[in-house]
Amino acid sequence: MSTVHARRTAALLLAALAPLPLAACSGGQDASAGAPATAATTAAATAAATAAATAAATAAATAAATGGGGVPAGAGTAATVDLDGDGRGDTLWLADTGGRRLLGATTTAHGTTSVEFTSAAPQAASASAAVLASGAPVVLLDTGRSVQLYAYRQEGAALVPVPGPDGAQYSFSLGFSGYGTGLACERAVDGLHLYGVDAVEGGGGWTVARTEVLVDANRLHARNGATRTVASGVGADDPAVTGARGTTCGDVPATAVAGEPQG
Repeated sequence: MSTVHARRTAALLLAALAPLPLAACSGGQDASAGAPATAATTAAATAAATAAATAAATAAATAAATGGGGVPAGAGTAATVDLDGDGRGDTLWLADTGGRRLLGATTTAHGTTSVEFTSAAPQAASASAAVLASGAPVVLLDTGRSVQLYAYRQEGAALVPVPGPDGAQYSFSLGFSGYGTGLACERAVDGLHLYGVDAVEGGGGWTVARTEVLVDANRLHARNGATRTVASGVGADDPAVTGARGTTCGDVPATAVAGEPQG
């Protein structure tokens, strides 16, 4: 091969190879920038698929237990407030269908809906309901160590967990966490108001504080309102202290509290 030919061949090879590092760098940047989006998309799709599968499984379990509608056989039931806004009372229930613990509501206008729940507490669960001043029909599920907050949504006729400011389901501690010993409701001119209650012993007496829990009318979220001290330096038998361990919204009769069947 001649020297001229060799130089020309080398030049051509260099020209062909020169863009390759730039192309690889650009491709690396695109792949790096695209990775989080791809991961987020995949996570969102997985979460959506999981939620859909859970909802479908719960619906199938409810349908199997109820024969397609109504209250499951053997469920613990209670007559409750008007959840779906048709002016007639409805039914709350708790059931175990094939090892799945279900909280359900059967309304006169919209049929049956349920949601699965879990709890590590050994106690049987109980459930009650109330319609708050905001117009939100809430369901309170007492699992022994906490009370979980649900709401009945007329749009889609479903029981749904109500998330708090952190995105997790709002719950009331029953003395098993750093704050909270129960819940209470007070009736004002505009209706019922829901409170988280905390009773603390110290300094020779008890102090009881209440924090209002605001549930928006769309049942989309709950947030904490104002906190006020309702008793200070009182004895253990003071009504403010004994009432600080409530699990229902006000004086709900036993017939309006659904109990989880044991068997």
